[in-house]
Amino acid sequence: MYRVKIFVLLSLLSVIFLGSSKSSNTAIKLKEWQKGVWIQPDGSYTIYTDTHYFVVSLNGDSSHTNIYCGASQIEYHNKGMARKQVLRIRKFPQGNLTFYKNSVFQSDKTEKKLTIDSTLFSPGKCNIVDGIIYDAITEETDNYILLSTCNGDKEKIFSNGVSVYLPASGGEFYSYRVEKL
Repeated sequence: MYRVKIFVLLSLLSVIFLGSSKSSNTAIKLKEWQKGVWIQPDGSYTIYTDTHYFVVSLNGDSSHTNIYCGASQIEYHNKGMARKQVLRIRKFPQGNLTFYKNSVFQSDKTEKKLTIDSTLFSPGKCNIVDGIIYDAITEETDNYILLSTCNGDKEKIFSNGVSVYLPASGGEFYSYRVEKL
């Protein structure tokens, strides 16, 4: 009888903890599904690590150069992903080169950790506060996570190494993870 009671108690505890683990695993799942080297059909690259992401996009020719390079800190949360740009180099065709740099180094030469406010995640939209972009999770399944990004755009990140950017204006832009970190 004693063994039956222990078994029932352990079964109930595992249901309680496993049943509540979905939301606590969302940040881990999002991080793991994004981590790696991604490439788009136009040759653009994005690299996600646990705490940063880097973008390199070069298009056009010498007379119509289109360049975007960026580096951002990221923080994963069960409600979404927060990102803060640290470096941006941008050149549109026929435009001037723009450069943005936000130093995140402290006096001891270590990087200041990105600190976020989880109350700023709002399903269905992104929020930008103090230079931090809060991309909220709008939908989550076992196969994908749908993030709401800025300007009504969305990004669907699949568990199989495919990501689809869905601009509010229409269309789909695919990225493929070619290397897992």
